[in-house]
Amino acid sequence: MKTNSPMDSQGPSLKSIFRYMMEEGYYPQYEHTHIQFDFDGINAVVESYDGYASVRLFFEIEKDEYEFFLEASNMTMLKTYAVKPAVMDDREDIVFSYEFPCDNIRDFRKFFPRACQTLKDALEIHKNEMRKLVFASRMANATIPAREESVTGIGRKILS
Repeated sequence: MKTNSPMDSQGPSLKSIFRYMMEEGYYPQYEHTHIQFDFDGINAVVESYDGYASVRLFFEIEKDEYEFFLEASNMTMLKTYAVKPAVMDDREDIVFSYEFPCDNIRDFRKFFPRACQTLKDALEIHKNEMRKLVFASRMANATIPAREESVTGIGRKILS
């Protein structure tokens, strides 16, 4: 005998999520396993599976900023608690993911706006952390003129 417990839920269908997102003006693209859409100029994906839904943002990583990107991503996770960064297998991409329980389209309608706002906040936190890290790196690598090299360029004569 089959029951209708929450554990049996497969979540909302991608078609119902797609319709909702169209109604809300996201203009998504329906794929076989997910829905793709633009999120403030970033490639985003919505998936629904086993009573959960997720919104994922994908970033390319510049090789020279890889360490900064990882550190800023970790700080973002610590400050938001809900956004999980993950490094992709090729180590050239990072994903920000927000997952939430979602048994039906009503749940999706409730949580999706919160997921988008939290991801937007996480992007702002990440951007600020990146600025701090890059600035600190540049300051650490900057050469500071010696005291006797004043702005005029005239040095002091050493008396012996």
